[in-house]
Amino acid sequence: MSERGLELADQLTAIPSLTMSELVERWQVLGLGEPPRLPLPLLQRLLAQLLQEQVYGGLSAKALRQLEAAACAAANNTMKNASAVSSYSSSASPSPLPCASASSSNLPPSLKVALRRVSSRQVTLRAGTRLVREWNGRTISVEVVDDHFVWNDAPYRSLSEIARAVTGTRWSGPRFFGIVGRG
Repeated sequence: MSERGLELADQLTAIPSLTMSELVERWQVLGLGEPPRLPLPLLQRLLAQLLQEQVYGGLSAKALRQLEAAACAAANNTMKNASAVSSYSSSASPSPLPCASASSSNLPPSLKVALRRVSSRQVTLRAGTRLVREWNGRTISVEVVDDHFVWNDAPYRSLSEIARAVTGTRWSGPRFFGIVGRG
């Protein structure tokens, strides 16, 4: 086992004996901010998971998005079923929960923490990259050049300028092209 693995094993072994205040302190030392308001046993498990992610790596961005989508679908399905059995349910079906951000209240705390980490990552686009997006039946294809972007053979300083030209409204260019999630 590597030195980091041994250090991790020692940290994991110590977690069950931590008090709530010690656990909160450890959480903050790791730079995770305030821990979610959960019972001590759940916070202990979550801290163990986060420590292991620091050593071995966490889930990929794609896996996190799939988990978020599944959690959202499950929450919306539960909400739909609950309204169906409600004693005075109206004919209008409940509107789906917005589930596109790490702050969604229906997500497990560990998934919220992981999604915040992924969504805060900065994306660097290399020259030659092509961004493709469909908008109202049109395919929008943008090429990344050294210091600008090219769309319809015209140079643009930012993706937001292109998104505005395409839609006629102000958009976050990176969001429009799916480079960053909603926040």
